[in-house]
Amino acid sequence: MAEVTLLLELGLALLLAKLFGEVFERMGQPAVIGEILAGVILGGEVLGGYLGIDLLSEPFKAFADVGVMILLFLSGTEVEFAELKKSGKLSSAVAFGGITIPFIGGYAVMILFGYGYMEALLVGATLTATSVGVTARILMDVGGLNTRAGTSILGAAVIDDVLGIIILAIISGIAVVGAVELNSLLVLAVKIIIFFIITLYLGLKVIGKVAEIENRMISAKAFLALSLSLGFIFGVLAEEMQIAAITGAFVAGLIVGETPYKKLISEDVKVLGYGFFIPLFFVFTGAWIDFSSFTSAGGVIIAALIVAIVGKLIGCGIPALLMKSSKLESTIIAIGMIPRMEMGLIIAAIGVNLGMAGDPAGIVAKETLSLAVVVSIVTGLIPLFFLKGLIERYVQDV
Repeated sequence: MAEVTLLLELGLALLLAKLFGEVFERMGQPAVIGEILAGVILGGEVLGGYLGIDLLSEPFKAFADVGVMILLFLSGTEVEFAELKKSGKLSSAVAFGGITIPFIGGYAVMILFGYGYMEALLVGATLTATSVGVTARILMDVGGLNTRAGTSILGAAVIDDVLGIIILAIISGIAVVGAVELNSLLVLAVKIIIFFIITLYLGLKVIGKVAEIENRMISAKAFLALSLSLGFIFGVLAEEMQIAAITGAFVAGLIVGETPYKKLISEDVKVLGYGFFIPLFFVFTGAWIDFSSFTSAGGVIIAALIVAIVGKLIGCGIPALLMKSSKLESTIIAIGMIPRMEMGLIIAAIGVNLGMAGDPAGIVAKETLSLAVVVSIVTGLIPLFFLKGLIERYVQDV
């Protein structure tokens, strides 16, 4: 009976995720919003109880966990070390400012509203990483992708992702240790450094030989399986070092991204991920949301949303001005860096799973995820209203 229930949960989750995802794609919005909405509808607050399904059950959560591992693996494959080196001072300054100000602001908001330091760290982290899918689409439509503003936004977003993973590794370690004393933080920092050095060094050394072995294997998609196994094994190693498992998946993606098979593996993993596992993660995230949290935490959600928007405008716009960008160019960069999406939701969901916002009734957990979802949706809409006209003027001036 349990197996039948799980099959029903998977079938309904995928069906609604893709239907709603298609609707939002046609509206010019990321499909992930529709996938989260599917989770809200199938969750216990709406249809879940009537259908006799539980999307927060351990079996369904296991599929969601695989989904987020694959998503971070894909994120890693899209980061190129050569591109990071070429990102330039402008992208680096924009990324650093765009992470620092929202993080501090998000932390301060949570503390002012009476939440604990772990919840404050978690929300601060959710406000850091930019998702420029909408921005990139607008840039491409009006021919601004290869301008200085366009390349600066894309470069800063890549740096954002890497720094976001590092922040998550630090916060997950703090959650496991359960303290922020200087000695604990120093030990945690050393562990994180050791993890990145070992996995990157060994991975980059071994992956070439693995690729050579794959050339002699006749099994279909052998290197795909080996690449994913690397992500899962690195995830276990990360957990053993008290770091979030998705950090290991991200590093594995970085390593595979340096091989000649990058494009082929990435396409194969996208089929597996976006066709099945990744939507289940966002449906699972949506199932956490409780409508009552929008009223009980309405004030903190609005405050965090303001910080999310203003933090990027100041954190990205001022560094751009200081790097001698024009006011128009700085404005475009700042607005283009406002959207949050996947990384913020991942940080929030992983944080809840780690117990950072853990409480017996799950109230704080639901408030935290609700906040992340609202920030993702609203900030994703902002470029649609403000960016196109600015970029058209900018392209003409250039």
